[in-house]
Amino acid sequence: MNTNKKTVKKNEIEKAVRKGKDGRAVQKNNSRNSEKNNKDSLTKSPKRDKRRSSQEKRSWKEILYNCPYVLLVSATAIAAMLCSDEIGVNVMAMGESAAAWKTEAGSLADGMEQAEEEMSDQPSEDETHTEGFGDAEAGPEAVSGAVEHSAKDNSGDTEERTDGGAVKPGQTAGQDTADKPGITRFEYYEPQQIDSYYYSDAGRIALTTEYDYVLENDSYFNDAAFLGDSRTLGISDYAGLDGADFYCDSGMTIFKLLGEDGVTYQKTGEKVDMNQVLQEKQYGKIYIMLGMNELGYGNTEMYLKQYREVVEQIRQWQPEAIIYIMANLHVSREKNSPETEFNNININDKNAASALLANGRDIFYLDSNPLFTDEDGFLNAELTFDGVHLYAQHYDVWRQFLLEHGVERR
Repeated sequence: MNTNKKTVKKNEIEKAVRKGKDGRAVQKNNSRNSEKNNKDSLTKSPKRDKRRSSQEKRSWKEILYNCPYVLLVSATAIAAMLCSDEIGVNVMAMGESAAAWKTEAGSLADGMEQAEEEMSDQPSEDETHTEGFGDAEAGPEAVSGAVEHSAKDNSGDTEERTDGGAVKPGQTAGQDTADKPGITRFEYYEPQQIDSYYYSDAGRIALTTEYDYVLENDSYFNDAAFLGDSRTLGISDYAGLDGADFYCDSGMTIFKLLGEDGVTYQKTGEKVDMNQVLQEKQYGKIYIMLGMNELGYGNTEMYLKQYREVVEQIRQWQPEAIIYIMANLHVSREKNSPETEFNNININDKNAASALLANGRDIFYLDSNPLFTDEDGFLNAELTFDGVHLYAQHYDVWRQFLLEHGVERR
């Protein structure tokens, strides 16, 4: 009996030993399989990464090609970069004809751009301010540029107005007259509040373009044309400029000058079409004085717009001509009517606007008012028979003023 128990126990022990060995073998085999699997995993993972990267790339391309909106935005961005002047690429090519026109009219364009800017400008804190409209005799300090403001402190003190650069007797052509551009200055004053559709108080007075003018003789006007109203008609009748052509009428305006009704040619007394005249005959100088009959027609902005268009058209037809924009004369104290549009503030508003077109190279502004007005800016009553037009004997002064403001092209 004891022998059987020992045999059974021995068998159980042997079985347990074998089971333990088998467990360790299985564990060892599992460990080996795990190591092998890990090794295989490490070996195969780069391939899976490659496949995943390829799939991601294919997905990006699919999104790009399958989404028109993305393509449109991308194309627009690229086009904007190519056309932008900010990155130095200029793809807006101009034709040869446009380039030629730009060269021909470049100086006029400069004046036009400055005119646009000046219409909206207000005097800065250091610019001249004089009390009232009538201080037409005061002049500004020297500054540079084609169209300039007079610069002073606000004390109210002003210098004597200069003669706008008129030459002294004996000066001849060729003395650096074409080297430096002229300067059109403005003297500022405190503007009045005006309740009118037709005009406002400009708050500034345009002065004759400063330039190295040449003192001329009567032959200077042999290739000159004068375009204007009844004041220009007075120059034609009494200034003795027989070599010039005068195209003028009482009641003429800047709006009618190139119109279908034509203008009277004073040498024949017949109406002519200025569009045809200015295209068929070339002039060396063209003087324009218009604005009195526009005081109650339209407003100053319309006046400047039309004046600009007329000057631009004349420049195209007369590329070599010197253009003189002549200031409208003020009226007398008796004729000045603040209750209506016929007054010196309105006249000055038109003059200050037209002066903006001067560029100091081939367009000049000439203001003869200081020759004929009193200390308050009114036309001197002793010089006029109606408060508007000069007596015949005083046109010699105007003639001399024009002779002293000659411009020679080299």
